[in-house]
Amino acid sequence: MPNNFKYRSGLSSAGAYQVSGVPFLSGSGHTIKGTNSAAYKVEFPYVTQWVTIENTHDSNGLRVGFSEFGVRGQSGETADAERNYIVLPARADGLDPLSRITLNIRVKDIYLSCDHATNTVTAQIAAGVTMVPREELTGTYDNWTGSSGVG
Repeated sequence: MPNNFKYRSGLSSAGAYQVSGVPFLSGSGHTIKGTNSAAYKVEFPYVTQWVTIENTHDSNGLRVGFSEFGVRGQSGETADAERNYIVLPARADGLDPLSRITLNIRVKDIYLSCDHATNTVTAQIAAGVTMVPREELTGTYDNWTGSSGVG
């Protein structure tokens, strides 16, 4: 059978997002450096359906963004116009619900950084991935850098 008649999931395939996601876990204990270092990049095997990120550190905040510039700022500064990240606070008591976020997004990578220039933070990630290949997000959607609100 010719390849053009074989159905496969694609970026705009609604069915790929309607079924349960395939589990992806990245265990706790990842040491993520501060903004003076390169951001920590989490690469998913397929395009995600949803992502949950949790700050597992007791005293430092965790920056979450969708590009290197987003979590660090294009110039390395943290001017308001360059703040394209959210900060998950430390889970000081071990139960803080604000230290965790679930996003219903389709991405192939996320970027993490400690909210302090020289300290470190730890995190864990859970995601539901689709069967949509990462390559579907290449080109225009490669890493969202330069997009409005991303950095």
